[in-house]
Parts: sequence; structure tokens; C-alpha cells
Amino acid sequence: MYSKIANLIWKEMKTQGYTQLQLTEKLDVPGLKLSQVFKSEKIDVYLLVQISGVLKRNFFQYLDPEELDIALNVETIKQLKGKIVDLTELNQQQEVILHNLNSQISRFQKFLQQLDEKKSKRSV
Repeated sequence: MYSKIANLIWKEMKTQGYTQLQLTEKLDVPGLKLSQVFKSEKIDVYLLVQISGVLKRNFFQYLDPEELDIALNVETIKQLKGKIVDLTELNQQQEVILHNLNSQISRFQKFLQQLDEKKSKRSV
């Protein structure tokens, strides 16, 4: 099943002129070794979505409904939910950092304005 999709991905990748390295760089999957995808008996759903997007081809159409159910198993859903939670927490942390940096910038701008005012008064 997955070797069929891997072959289709390989053919499409070559048709579009991608090397393994170039395709890996385009995918949003850190630490991916694309050769492992071609040798594996299963493929991660998130990765298949990414590959489909980069190559602009829906590789899910080659899975029959039963295979799709297996591919979208509970574990995959849990992993995706975990990724969503992690990204949400990261986003919240970044928002706090951004808020703090904006506050610091505002304080520095006020301080510089006060310094400019004092400098202007002394030169008068």
C-alpha cells in the first residue's frame, strides 16, 4: 500500500525536477530523512499532507477507504492534537515575550524623549 504511494511520490518528485534534498528542504518536517519515507511500510499522515502540498498532488486519493482509516488512526489524531497544544503554548509564550518587548521599547522611547528634552533645555 504505502510502497505504491512512495513510488508515486518518487515519480512525481522526479517529474517536477526535485532531488530528495530539495523536497526535504521544502517540507515543514524537521529532521526528516526522505529516504526513510520511501523505504517505510507506513507514512505519517502529516507528512503526506506536506508532500501533497509541495508537489501539488493529492496522494490521499490512492488510499482506499480502509487504508485511509488505518492511516488516520487514533494515535495519529492524538499526535496531531499534541502538536496543536504545543504550538498553542508556544504561541502564547511568544505573545508574552512580544508584549514585554513592546513595553521595554515604549519605556526606552520615553527615556530617550526625556533625554532629548533635557539636552534641548541645556543648549538654550
